[in-house]
Amino acid sequence: MIDLLVVGGGPAGLATAVHATLAGMEAVVVEPRPSPVDKACGEGVMPSGVRALRALGLELPPGHPLRGIRYVRGPHHAEAPFGDGTGLGVRRTELHAALTRRAEEAGVKIVTDRVGEIGQSADSVTAAGLRARWLVAADGLHSPVRRGLGLDLPDRRPRRYGLRRHYHVKPWTDFVEVHWSDAGEAYVTPVAEDVVGVAVLSTRRRGYDEHLAAFPDLLDRLDGPPATSVRGAGPLRQRV
Repeated sequence: MIDLLVVGGGPAGLATAVHATLAGMEAVVVEPRPSPVDKACGEGVMPSGVRALRALGLELPPGHPLRGIRYVRGPHHAEAPFGDGTGLGVRRTELHAALTRRAEEAGVKIVTDRVGEIGQSADSVTAAGLRARWLVAADGLHSPVRRGLGLDLPDRRPRRYGLRRHYHVKPWTDFVEVHWSDAGEAYVTPVAEDVVGVAVLSTRRRGYDEHLAAFPDLLDRLDGPPATSVRGAGPLRQRV
């Protein structure tokens, strides 16, 4: 019997497994997809997150330093520099690949498989042919493990959706910018010396370009060609 079975080999699952291994536990990650996996996300790591990555012994992947957060609406803005260090804007694929390497270096076993039925007893959990003392469900926003165990709760709040694309544009700031409009928000994160990521969040389901049109000042800055295709995620609110 192993100590910890982690379902899901994304950044959260891999970090959990490395933590467990460094604490002297035997950890196994079960993930059906090869690393790295790209998903729609903001791609900004706060200073506390950077410290947590370093505590795992991770060599930080290439990215762009972040000094704070700026909120923008038309001609008005408010900003707050981080008071506890520097954050990191980083492509999710770069972070995922770096965490995969660190997990392998630490001795975490990564099994390419999909978890189906989960069995539980008084002292163990069984899944994917493995028996463990504990199981961590790190299988994403719409976690099949959580749903299968009946831990989902209905959520009647308005549903929010996210869309993200990268642009070949030199970052104009080392702050994460959050642009506001009546239609939603746009999060701008520098992730390289010549690339910014722009994620739009809204309760309205429509195309990325239509969402971005609600932010004309931001649109004027995005004068470089798209670096990636549009990826989406949602609904973003979950209750457990």
